[in-house]
Amino acid sequence: MKRNGRKKNMVWIVLIIVVVLVLLAAGGAWLAFREELAITGSIRKESEELPVYYMEVNGDYHFQEFLEAGGASSDDEVAAFLTQYISKGFYSVEIEESGPGCSVISAMDENGKHVWGRNFDWTETVTVLVKCVPDDGYASISTCDLQNITNSTELRPDNLMNKMLTIAALYVPMDGINEVGLCVADLEVNEGGMTDMDTDRPDLTMTTATRLLLNQAATVDEAIALLEKYDIHASGGISHHLAVSDATGKSVVLEFMDGKMITVNASCATNFNLAKGDSSAGGENAQKRYEELCSAYEENAGVMTRQQVTEVLRRTAQEGEWKTRWSMAYDQETQSISYWFDGDFCNEYQISLEHASATY
Repeated sequence: MKRNGRKKNMVWIVLIIVVVLVLLAAGGAWLAFREELAITGSIRKESEELPVYYMEVNGDYHFQEFLEAGGASSDDEVAAFLTQYISKGFYSVEIEESGPGCSVISAMDENGKHVWGRNFDWTETVTVLVKCVPDDGYASISTCDLQNITNSTELRPDNLMNKMLTIAALYVPMDGINEVGLCVADLEVNEGGMTDMDTDRPDLTMTTATRLLLNQAATVDEAIALLEKYDIHASGGISHHLAVSDATGKSVVLEFMDGKMITVNASCATNFNLAKGDSSAGGENAQKRYEELCSAYEENAGVMTRQQVTEVLRRTAQEGEWKTRWSMAYDQETQSISYWFDGDFCNEYQISLEHASATY
């Protein structure tokens, strides 16, 4: 699979940066960008060796307004909405979601606490960890691939322009966990089959649906009820399904076929439609990973420690072109998320959901 994306005109980007800097320098103009500057000021690099960054958003950055305006049925519509806020119309924000490969497993530990793990497989990524604390919702940590916004693996949030673009990561989470233990992951469906819904309900793309759940859902049942109010649309011309689990251990995969959302009770998922029951439909690799996840789950009768979840993530991690770019494991007992980047399970990055403090 080759990534499709428009090449950025570097001269145009330089001119845009100059324009924005002039606006910010002009008397009083900083007031128009004060919200954006507060967010960009939180962006920091988390690794000297890898393109991994952290960003904080206090508030929902107009997400409730996005919902009240009817949402969006495409990445272009999300980008158009964000352009008006991030740039005040001075330049364009673009969004194009790539297709995540990936594996997910959900279980309970011996104390009845939820444990959850996820591998994100792709060619290259610029990873942004986003802490969001909405005014009226649940705090969360989500993971974004910045190239879905910049269409480049070379651009980094290391100057004002790129940091401004990075704000859009709030709307493009690939996965995330909120403070009450709801876990959500977007996975590609290799066999296709996702068709657009077409009713009079408002619209959401897959990533904005993920943001909605992280902000507003405490349980799987609440997540399902929320999404039933919207038409859900694919991003980037790729089929998807959503793996959702909560603090009670309830776990489902939400699939979108024939214009409907289908709920499948499942603790493991990779890259085929579970509702169709054909584990080979996503390809040999997806089938092998699925069987590995299910075997680990069944051998332990669904009772697994965080260490056991981490081990099965390690065994199902990918090498080569479609490498596992990040792995994450959630532990309800400690309210923490552990990350491992580029398949390096010797170096753990841990972030607290309560304080969003991070340590290697």
